[in-house]
Amino acid sequence: MTKRALLSVYDKTGIVDFALFLIKKGYTLLSTGGTCRMLREAGVDVTEVSEYTGAEEILDGRVKTLHPKIHGGLLGRRDDKGHLKTMEEQGIDPIDVVVVNLYPFFEKSGEGLPMDTLVEFIDIGGPAMLRAAAKNHAHVAVVSDPSDYEAVMSEWTRDGELGRSTRRRLAGQVFALTGAYDSAVATAILGMDTMPEWLSFSYRKDTNLRYGENPHQKAAWYIPSSAAAFGALSDLVQHQGKDLSFNNLRDLDGAWQTVSDFDELACIGVKHAAPCGAALGTSTLDAWEKARDADPVSIFGGIVAFNREIDESTASSLSELFLEVIAAPGYTMGALEVFKKKKNLRVLTIRGPSTDRWEALPVDGGFCLQEVDRGFAPEAEWTVPTRVKPTAEQMADLSFAWKLVKHVKSNGIALVSDKKTIGIGTGQANRVGAVRIALEGKDAEGAVLASDAFFPFDDGVKTAASAGIKAIIQPGGSVRDDESIKACDEAGISMVLTGRRHFRH
Repeated sequence: MTKRALLSVYDKTGIVDFALFLIKKGYTLLSTGGTCRMLREAGVDVTEVSEYTGAEEILDGRVKTLHPKIHGGLLGRRDDKGHLKTMEEQGIDPIDVVVVNLYPFFEKSGEGLPMDTLVEFIDIGGPAMLRAAAKNHAHVAVVSDPSDYEAVMSEWTRDGELGRSTRRRLAGQVFALTGAYDSAVATAILGMDTMPEWLSFSYRKDTNLRYGENPHQKAAWYIPSSAAAFGALSDLVQHQGKDLSFNNLRDLDGAWQTVSDFDELACIGVKHAAPCGAALGTSTLDAWEKARDADPVSIFGGIVAFNREIDESTASSLSELFLEVIAAPGYTMGALEVFKKKKNLRVLTIRGPSTDRWEALPVDGGFCLQEVDRGFAPEAEWTVPTRVKPTAEQMADLSFAWKLVKHVKSNGIALVSDKKTIGIGTGQANRVGAVRIALEGKDAEGAVLASDAFFPFDDGVKTAASAGIKAIIQPGGSVRDDESIKACDEAGISMVLTGRRHFRH
């Protein structure tokens, strides 16, 4: 019986060599369109699918392989007498190998094409053939990725055939690919302005990580398969240093989201998923030194992110301390030369601000989907219910503290003076506890305080007042707001209400 292989690929990398290998293995080749032309130009003996089926391509190539002689040849079971009888009666020959990759919808979806143009990059015949072959992988070998050609040829040459486990792995890859492909198409058509009834994500593995949060946990780094969904971290450039770890990526995400919220020149230090020092500055060196001095103990071994290019003097100062990761939108050549002296330090360029629209938070048995907490209530909508009003300098510090505290785990408190943090209380079960942690060991005289959510009681305000805090910013909304406002008036503190809460669990 004649052995047949069907080759129809958009990415033609390595296809000629693989086709010649299949011929040596005794296969007769079928192919379509551009793949057929390329193989013939290379001197490969191949039959065009339309010649084989007797049905010409129609509808500008939209219908090429959707034919019983193709799908019957792929889906017919070789161990089922009924299938074999039907195939013989219908003149359907088995197709034993399928080599198909898809139209580049992943890439094209990020080019801003109008929908009537983009839909022409939705592959129909390719996924149909892949899925049919993968379903019947006990009898059909299916290859969907050019990077698999070499391994397939090696095993085939060594063992004389492809093992069942290899066929199964290749088939599994097909369903993972077509699932991601369909998800990318659905997202492009539906958009993500609403939460659809059926939701899937389309990601591809960028790299395996050494381990997860702890050495006994496996981990990998995935990035969006569709160019339209690329976020800031999926397009980072690593200039030097060890590979990024799971914890590096989680901390880096927090640092970059935080620094992206500032229009002013900012530096953010993060340790164990929590900001540990932050500042605005007149230069990257000024901002870094303020952020470092805000908590020089916690920043050791942390991650530092900037929203401006780093120069040589800043790089020299950063290099004086052990840090895991430096992230910025750019570096001078002098800065990169300085960093080379610390070969394990990870130095990253992240080209754009944090852009994710949605975030999925896993829970046991599913996940919750929500919009990313973007933006702030305009300052024009803020109110000051206290008798004492904040000064211009205090308002500048309150604005900085308010942007920062959004990224502090709830219950979150940030203390700020002269556009730099002096204390952070994070992730406490009660708000006054977070205030106390932020104030512990700090000289807070004249500083301002930001709280990510309202004060349920006046104890937080009274604790802040006893430490010398002069202004407080919080969203308001508690039934006991009047008690907190009264405590501020009694202590001569100004209080600003933003009207928008920023919990971060």
